[in-house]
Amino acid sequence: MKDLDRHAADALYRSYGPVVLRRARRILGNADEAHEVLQEVFASLIDAPDQIPNNADLLNWFYAVTTHRCLNRLRDARNRARLLSQHGAAASDHKPASMDIEVGVRAFLVELSDELARVAVFFFLDEMTHDEIAEVVGCSRRQVGYLLDQVRRLAERRQL
Repeated sequence: MKDLDRHAADALYRSYGPVVLRRARRILGNADEAHEVLQEVFASLIDAPDQIPNNADLLNWFYAVTTHRCLNRLRDARNRARLLSQHGAAASDHKPASMDIEVGVRAFLVELSDELARVAVFFFLDEMTHDEIAEVVGCSRRQVGYLLDQVRRLAERRQL
């Protein structure tokens, strides 16, 4: 997509904005951060409309971009908490650890490589098939199975 005029950007936002927001909210578990991701995704699209590959399936593209941005946010939050604890600062906005499964899953996703985290989100959160994941990620169905096996082994070690 070479150029993106205001009307095209508005149309994309109306069509895919709710999808991006829902996905970000599901991964991050926080409506405010999900709204920030929504704004980041569309602001980056306006700044660099050529980031969408020609002939791209737009839904898959928005899913992949949103997942990537959300995983980066989770990693950034973990790094901020680590730096604050190393320097002795109290993290006043840091939520106390809980037994909530979603907190454990998000912490687990942060520890995975980007490729493993994306495949895990697509399979466990989105309930996509191996074929669907292979298409979005751009690998073979067999590779998806291999990656999911890695995720399962790592989750077992963490006792999730």
